[in-house]
Amino acid sequence: MKIQKKICEKVALFASFALLALPFFSCATKPAVEIAKEFPIAIVSISSNTTVPWYEEDAKKDEGDINEDGLINSMLNKSINAKNPEISSNMDRINYAEEKLLSMLLTKGNFQLLDKETVLNSSIYKGVKGGMLDFMSASCIPEGYKKLSPDSRKIAKMMMDKLGAKSLMYVTFQFEKEKSHSQVYARTTMAVRILNNKGKMVVRKDYVALSAEGVQMYGNSFDKQSLVDLFPNSIENAINRFLFSLSLEGTEEFKIENAESTPIKLVRPSTQGEKNSEEAAVEDESEASAEKINMARRMLSRGMSAEEVADITELPLEKVKELESEKATE
Repeated sequence: MKIQKKICEKVALFASFALLALPFFSCATKPAVEIAKEFPIAIVSISSNTTVPWYEEDAKKDEGDINEDGLINSMLNKSINAKNPEISSNMDRINYAEEKLLSMLLTKGNFQLLDKETVLNSSIYKGVKGGMLDFMSASCIPEGYKKLSPDSRKIAKMMMDKLGAKSLMYVTFQFEKEKSHSQVYARTTMAVRILNNKGKMVVRKDYVALSAEGVQMYGNSFDKQSLVDLFPNSIENAINRFLFSLSLEGTEEFKIENAESTPIKLVRPSTQGEKNSEEAAVEDESEASAEKINMARRMLSRGMSAEEVADITELPLEKVKELESEKATE
């Protein structure tokens, strides 16, 4: 009876996932947006916060302005904590994030991007002014960029017309530290907004990733420089999550889905012969596991770590490492 109850619970769970996934697989619903149709993309805004605050799970964050420091607080922090590596390395973080974002979009995502210098040196881009809120918030911005918001569709349309772009990309990084089991991890949230030339926001999502390793805490103390050194890994993990979210299962095309996680495909029972509920439940579970394994293989092939793949797919880490070993011997 316990086994039958457990199987029924799993059937109910997969049925719930199927209902959530239905809008993405039904022919009567709106299909996923093909990212390739939005090429070429012009990246017009990249920015980040200036410090490394503690992550607060229940903290409310405003759209497009994630936990920004106030301008006055930032100036005080710089004068009081000038030797704090969390603050003194802020430009290093955003410059690294920009470099990895551009290179990974091109090499891993096969994105068609307008040349950075072409965008930043254009008269239309130089003529765009940031609002008062952008001025008052303390932000780190790579040289040549401006902190812009996708809210002004009119200005965005003018930039696309002049640049010859089909869409604009706005990226905001939020760098934080997160404690877990006496360890401190580097946490990166990458907020991505992509606006196409029809004024539609085709991507409006935040991608969160922790560093694969943490720094040991002793009471309330930890090595801040060691924590700062973990951010490159966290940044790459966040970018990888963004790229993976654009991949549609079973294809190599990049598409955009408006789901918070990859929907599990509904496994329909065979029409040939009859199966009892226990057999059907076992088959459903087996098919779902196969989907996760296939998904894990694709993620590993794109350079994601075994730990991150296990976290996303919810497969056991040992199983993911087995798949990683298989890939290495191919």
